[in-house]
Amino acid sequence: MREQIPSRRLVLHGALAAGCSLMTVPIALFSSAASGADTATPKAAKKVSPASVQYQNEPKGELKCGGCANFIAKSNTCKRVDGKISPDGWCSLWTKKA
Repeated sequence: MREQIPSRRLVLHGALAAGCSLMTVPIALFSSAASGADTATPKAAKKVSPASVQYQNEPKGELKCGGCANFIAKSNTCKRVDGKISPDGWCSLWTKKA
């Protein structure tokens, strides 16, 4: 009796399915959901150092931290830069308040 050879399409579909399932195994094993971490609350963004964003205590022309969307006036801090921030300072992450 003659052995039936599977079609090329069937072999390729099987290889694709096997490859995709192998890619999801590491994701399932190492994801935060698998480790029991709380996925409902997003992680806080890591702040950068003042030096890495060319922070200076003086404004750059009309641009100053007091007019930046990232500046928190109550505590003189920034959402993105670590440490105390002067309202008259400036850095390269400056973004106009809306």
